[in-house]
Amino acid sequence: MNWLVVFSNLQDGQSGSPIYTRIVEAVRAAIESGLLAAGDKLPTNRELSTFLKVDRSTVARAYLELSRLGLIDSQVGRGTFVSVAGARSGSTWEYSRNNFDAAAGGNKQNAPAGSGPASGSVDWNSRYSRYVDGLTGLINRLPQYGDGDYISFAGGIPAQDFYPSEEFKKIVRSVLDSDRGDRMFDYSPFNGEPELRQSVIDHLDRKGMAVRPDELLILSGSQQGIDLVANMLVDPGDCVIVEEPTYFWAISNFKARQARLIGCSHDEEGISLSEVESALRRHAPKFLYVMPNNQNPTGRTMTLARRKALVELCARYNTPILEDDYSGDLSYDGEPLPTLHSLSPKKDLVIYQGTFSKALCPGVRLGWLVGPVAVMEKLSFAKRTSDLATNSMAQVILNEFLTRGLYQEHLARVNAVYGRRRDAMVASLEQEFKNFPGVTFIKPSGGLFLWLTLPVGLSNRDLLNFARHERVVFSPGDLCFTEATGLNHLRLCFIQNDEDTTRSGISRLARAYKKYLDYVNASSAGLAGESPRASNHVLI
Repeated sequence: MNWLVVFSNLQDGQSGSPIYTRIVEAVRAAIESGLLAAGDKLPTNRELSTFLKVDRSTVARAYLELSRLGLIDSQVGRGTFVSVAGARSGSTWEYSRNNFDAAAGGNKQNAPAGSGPASGSVDWNSRYSRYVDGLTGLINRLPQYGDGDYISFAGGIPAQDFYPSEEFKKIVRSVLDSDRGDRMFDYSPFNGEPELRQSVIDHLDRKGMAVRPDELLILSGSQQGIDLVANMLVDPGDCVIVEEPTYFWAISNFKARQARLIGCSHDEEGISLSEVESALRRHAPKFLYVMPNNQNPTGRTMTLARRKALVELCARYNTPILEDDYSGDLSYDGEPLPTLHSLSPKKDLVIYQGTFSKALCPGVRLGWLVGPVAVMEKLSFAKRTSDLATNSMAQVILNEFLTRGLYQEHLARVNAVYGRRRDAMVASLEQEFKNFPGVTFIKPSGGLFLWLTLPVGLSNRDLLNFARHERVVFSPGDLCFTEATGLNHLRLCFIQNDEDTTRSGISRLARAYKKYLDYVNASSAGLAGESPRASNHVLI
């Protein structure tokens, strides 16, 4: 059994790096050396934990990281195997890369044309930037669902039946028929159309934020804001504080830039101040990334007291905050709380970003950044190096939508509907999971997501395989953690489906969970057959 050789040198109790990271490196090295090949079976969690005399959760954490790196595939009921792609990237590709570097005298940039691994073929792996290399493991974290007619709680977009299609059609026709039509086909000013900028300033004023024009930048969606701030502030090895868990695509962006992420946990009031202060003191991070409203993925909203304390804490350590208000307009209970930006006394601590995409429709790729003038000048230049200017047509159309008062009407309508959809999901979960001990969830006061937690030791990825066979899917919560953890969490989007569909979907999820529990219990007794398998189709 090759795995005995692979892991035998981990039994000596050596100190240094954590055991789970040494398990990961042992498997990676074995694949690169050819000791492990595609299809080779690895020990079960129980076998390896017994062999190494460690807790099973340690092995589970290592296997999750190896899965994220694309090196292994785990299938409930069959076992864990070296993946075909993992074996190729760990041995063949690495071998060709080393040979290519050697042929170039140790410098792949100086290699002569045609000196790659095979004549007539390009060794792309040797040419990827460190940025792209950093994406490999993240790509393998994305869930596999399959094709078919599912009830989906997996996405993070508004409901299609509330897209303002008719209003936009009327606006497009009226603008094209007016003397303003030609503006839609010109370049926009780099910082955004002046009329839209003023409309956004008016929108923020209603939130209690006083913003000057030179403090505002229009974006091609709020994701661009994360990218621009990271581009401006993050060098390889820099520390960034994030909530734990947090937004997957923010994790992906920061990690691809080789930032070191310091995760700080939540409680019912928001991010842990004690953990933030410890991170500020020990790591001198470049900035803190936080979502005070309807946090993605947990749905929590930070209390006013916690907001004030967080601003005061970061000000004391002179650490900037990137405040992501991606869904602040979607609020179902009570009055919205003030932003961190508005609570910052000197207005030089917080870069604030928001978007219209979550409340309107994802095709409206328009958002904004607000920050200190000197910072906005650099961000504006960074944006021009990225896309020169934001889409002119979308800006003109959205500004008309805002100035006609249609956005406020739209918000009143969708907030009422989405609040009912949230309540339907909460009631369905309470009914369908009442006989399953240890299953808990957080009821959000706004936004898109509900965070469900299974008992420790259960796997959202394994549950997803059973859920697929009940024609329902969700987003695995481990996507939202900076480290290999979070396997017992699920993120459920509650705004995409009407109440009846939601009730049906939660009923299907409960059936899948019962079958999963039955399988787990049967596995413990040695009576389980083969479990459902995931497909090879990716749905984000």
